[in-house]
Amino acid sequence: MKIDKSGNSLGLSQNQTNSQLDAISLILKQAGKTAEEVAALATLDDADRSAENQFSGEAPTLTSLFGTANAVEFDAGRFSPSPDVAQTMAGSLEFLLKRKKAGTLLDHEKMLIHTDTLSGLARIGFFGLAIPTQYEGKGAKLGDLGPLLRALTAVHPDLAVLFEVHNFLGPVTPLLDFGTEAQKKEYLPRMARGELLGSFGLTEPGVGADPSKLSLTARRDGDKYFVSGVKWPITNVVYGGLCVLVLKIDGQGLPKGRDSGMLIFEIPRENNEHFRMVRNQLAAFDYLWNARFRLTNFEVPADRLLGPPGKGLAQAFSSLAKGRGGICVNSAAKIFRLLAQIILDPSSTDDTGGLTRRSKPGGWTAFRNTFGKPIGEAPRIQAWIGRATCHALASRVLGDVCFRLAANGVRDETMGMIAKVYATKALLQTAINAYQIQGGRSVHRDERRQAIRRGGEGSLADASPLIENYIGENMHEFTIATVYEGPNPVLADIGAPNAMTRGIRTRYLEPIGMAEVNGRFGWLVKAKFGWFIVRTVLGSLNPWTGSLAGIQNLFPEKERLIRRALRRNRILGRRILIVIARHQKSFIDQSFLLGDEGGVFDQLCYSLASLVYALTLNDSNSEYVRVAQVLDQEAELRMKGITESAELQRSWAEIGKKMMNSESSLFADLISDIEISGIPLDPRFIDRFI
Repeated sequence: MKIDKSGNSLGLSQNQTNSQLDAISLILKQAGKTAEEVAALATLDDADRSAENQFSGEAPTLTSLFGTANAVEFDAGRFSPSPDVAQTMAGSLEFLLKRKKAGTLLDHEKMLIHTDTLSGLARIGFFGLAIPTQYEGKGAKLGDLGPLLRALTAVHPDLAVLFEVHNFLGPVTPLLDFGTEAQKKEYLPRMARGELLGSFGLTEPGVGADPSKLSLTARRDGDKYFVSGVKWPITNVVYGGLCVLVLKIDGQGLPKGRDSGMLIFEIPRENNEHFRMVRNQLAAFDYLWNARFRLTNFEVPADRLLGPPGKGLAQAFSSLAKGRGGICVNSAAKIFRLLAQIILDPSSTDDTGGLTRRSKPGGWTAFRNTFGKPIGEAPRIQAWIGRATCHALASRVLGDVCFRLAANGVRDETMGMIAKVYATKALLQTAINAYQIQGGRSVHRDERRQAIRRGGEGSLADASPLIENYIGENMHEFTIATVYEGPNPVLADIGAPNAMTRGIRTRYLEPIGMAEVNGRFGWLVKAKFGWFIVRTVLGSLNPWTGSLAGIQNLFPEKERLIRRALRRNRILGRRILIVIARHQKSFIDQSFLLGDEGGVFDQLCYSLASLVYALTLNDSNSEYVRVAQVLDQEAELRMKGITESAELQRSWAEIGKKMMNSESSLFADLISDIEISGIPLDPRFIDRFI
């Protein structure tokens, strides 16, 4: 087994993996876990470790906790697509914006993205953007897809989800990572041409956060698998499409807990005696096809297995890690849309006849008065807007960092969880605040949306009396982000602590546990663990920890912010070791102290958000430097167990005032060109409604 200088496991042979899994089972039994709990936890840990073997390189987040980090590893890089990729992206967005302006983007009768929209995107090459050129795709780098996802979210969020599921979850990513050359040649060109829409079948009734209890089963019989069971709910799983099924494999002698697989499933074009599908009616992503389906002895050729049998969960975990970056950048885009909705004035839009519009501030925060003043002048409202702005900017960068790491073959599982949890918490908090700012009007039905769905865009010949409501009607859209690709509490309480400590457990804790199980004290391994703790503690006391080599545009304030963040991470590494040393056999204590609100993982979220954002700074005099300072200020407070302070509130309010100022670069860059809907019951236009 290869161990880096920080004690992180970088690779395990199959025999070593099995040995470690057996060690985990023994130790869990010693801690009083039931046989069912042991099987579930050990299975997930085995899948996690196997997933790591699909990647190369060290996880920068873990190195920053326990070793000497190179700060440039957290740099999101620059948006630099190839000319062909840039042309395809631009052509896709121009096409979508034209259809949106013409009212033909969506099919309101079928509640789907319009068929002509999808066929037009296919002709442009949209569906092949992430597919290599040798398979008829455009060969876009993962690191260049973050801006596209943000743009798609601005056009319509369901477009971004469709693109994510097709490419990052399945089947494009699993095929590229685990498929044979024959499988790639069979499916990737058809997916690039838009002939096959991709989906990812992991979730089942009762199986979501804990995928170790899969019930969909593939029984091997000769050169075929016979698949039976239910998947529900699955996005993009259209008739005639392609789905990657994560399931149990029977008939190949695989041990329980190591019997998962990943199977390519060509979805029939209609229901039959072996397949039945029913569309789900969703409150979020409601223009996507999301369905539940049952397979009954459905025949799938054995050569459709992706990767080796027994590794389905590990492969699924590697795909989920890439999907979290997408959720992060989508969440950031939605935060800016929410801010635009309460700041921009829909009556002052500059429509020059092009595909985009620019608006001026003076919306709800300006014309809505409380105690004789516009509510935008209230310090609390300013602080809410400033906090959302800071968190959205950091979220945008966190997502881009995830894509760059994945593109470079680095699996930083902790970073993916941080990006997803940090961004979706920020989105939910912003949605709640925007809902409160808009007040009771938030509960009003969106009459314009209802009219469109009843009769299409043509039903809006006289739309002036119809009330719109973007915020209230979309609360499910803002909330669901905290659930997809792993519910936030599960990632924070179980996933992240496990990812942060896996290397330490592999090298130190499991040998200690095995020694005690066998009646020995384990002096040697305990001494090694003790020395590792001492080295980590000493390293956390060094104010100059970490390397800044390779960082571009490094000016004094940028250097200060980066060094402070790197030092915070080393302190958090020390805290992780102290928690582990004190609570080696109490898993509930470890989970609470490492993953709960205010715990180490929570503190690490804010520290890394500050770090990755500081690395993007180019101009020492820009407003964005002030944002970086505020993110650093918040991270420092979180390290002390403090969530807010009067000083931080003032800093947020300062940023909030800039976002409501038409002369500010933050306003001009971030929200002025976002399209907004009419504000429900705008008192200036009350005559329209009565």
